[in-house]
Formats: sequence, structure tokens, C-alpha cells
Amino acid sequence: MRKQLIVIAAVTGGVVSASAFAQSGYGYGQPYDYNHLYLGAGFGELIYSEDGLNTINPTIGYFKVGEQFNPYLAVEARVGTGVSSAQSNGYSVNVNALYSGYIKGIVPLAPQFSVYGLAGLSGANLHRNYPDYDSTDGTFSLGAGAEFKLGGGASLDAEFTRAASGTNAGYNYTADTLTVGVNWRL
Repeated sequence: MRKQLIVIAAVTGGVVSASAFAQSGYGYGQPYDYNHLYLGAGFGELIYSEDGLNTINPTIGYFKVGEQFNPYLAVEARVGTGVSSAQSNGYSVNVNALYSGYIKGIVPLAPQFSVYGLAGLSGANLHRNYPDYDSTDGTFSLGAGAEFKLGGGASLDAEFTRAASGTNAGYNYTADTLTVGVNWRL
């Protein structure tokens, strides 16, 4: 929970400070270097919170493909899976599959740095040992992140998103992701 608050506070601070930059326009004397199609990969953890249980954090990995239309708007599709399962007090969660589609609103703060918000649909297929079964749930998903351009079409990003929510044997749960990734513009 503490990691979530830190990420949310950092992204919120960036978005608030971006309003001053957005009023004066973008550029800083350099052209924006988006090239439409991009591919990416990332890893991090799923933050699984269920009523009555401690948080369980399995490791995840994902691939994404996106199309950026202008400096402020892109769409993305993602697919991922669990890299390792995790447990707490004998309860374990494994991620069989993650998938999502997002509209990405981008706020360029500097030629090499931007913050963004994500809105779309996402879902997850999770395996739990209590009771022992797989479930697939989807949800409307929101997220926020930041991207730093490295040059040569490569960039790094860090983000927080809602992956799924639903019920497990009558108990409500949420599954969020906290990830870092690398992207390549084609």
C-alpha cells in the first residue's frame, strides 16, 4: 500500500506541475520525436488485495504494442503473465494471464520527459490455492505513469494500473500492477 501511495503522489505532483508547462506550449526549440508505432516490455509486481488477507505480490512480465497519433495521444494493447507466484500465510496467487487495451493521454513536460494517464479495459486470469481454481475477471482500468526518453527511439517508463477486480469465493479483491518497462519506437 505504501508503494501505491508514493507512485500516486509522484504522478499527481507531476501532472499538477505540468499545467504550467502546458499553458506555454511544448517544444523548447526541439521537435517532438514520436514515430507512431512502438513496442515495449516490462516487469513488476501484481498487488493482490483481498478482503481478510494480507497483500500478495506475484512478479509479472508483459509485452505491449502501441500507436502514438500526436504528442498527446496514443492507444496501447498489452498481454502478460506471471513470472513467479507469491504467498502470504499459506494463501498463494499465481498470474496465468494479463491483458488490456488503453487510451493513453500524454503530457510532455520536457523534450525527454512526460507523464501520462491510461484509461481502458483490462483483465486477469488468476490461480489461487483457496479454493484451488482459476478465475478470470475484467474491469474498467485507470493508470498513471511517467516516461523518460533515452534517445535512438528507446525510452523507460514506470507506472501504476488497475489490472482486475472481482470476487473470490464471496470476498472482494483488487489486482493492481506496479511496473517498469522499456519501449522502442519504430
